[in-house]
Amino acid sequence: MPNVRSPDSAVIRSAPTKSTRLVSLFLPIVISALALVDGAIHLSLDIVLFRGNFFGRLGPPPGAGANPPGPPPGAPPGPPIPLPLPLNQMFVLNFIGYVVLVGLFWLVFGRLRRWPRWVDVVLIVYVAAVFLGWVDYGRPNPLGLGYLSKAVEIVLMIALVVHFIRRDRLMHRLA
Repeated sequence: MPNVRSPDSAVIRSAPTKSTRLVSLFLPIVISALALVDGAIHLSLDIVLFRGNFFGRLGPPPGAGANPPGPPPGAPPGPPIPLPLPLNQMFVLNFIGYVVLVGLFWLVFGRLRRWPRWVDVVLIVYVAAVFLGWVDYGRPNPLGLGYLSKAVEIVLMIALVVHFIRRDRLMHRLA
């Protein structure tokens, strides 16, 4: 909202312009789309890498012996911090997490005064955790989906920070 000073130095708040309202709605739509796309990429990784074995334990691929061979020589070790669940389940939970957070984002959007800022912070932390988990795991890039996912996450992080800053400025103007 642009502010204008009257001749007696009082600040007059003008109504939001159509373009301001459009940007205020466009950015949350972009954030939602990026989050859901990133979740879908992780779900597709589950399908590509684990043949849709979303919640089952990971075992040897069909046709492999009961004792599959170890990692190839010179292969990077697994992550320094072991994963709490098998990777296929982590991909599914990543997708579910994005769906839940986008739902929460829209639930509080425009309804509650202070909660949208906290949802932005939770989304920022979630995206950062996913990104850092990928780095910790050795930055795998199966079929180019790893880098695609990280590009989406970087753009999502930028959009979230811009949204947080815009909302924070709006809250200060209204206070």
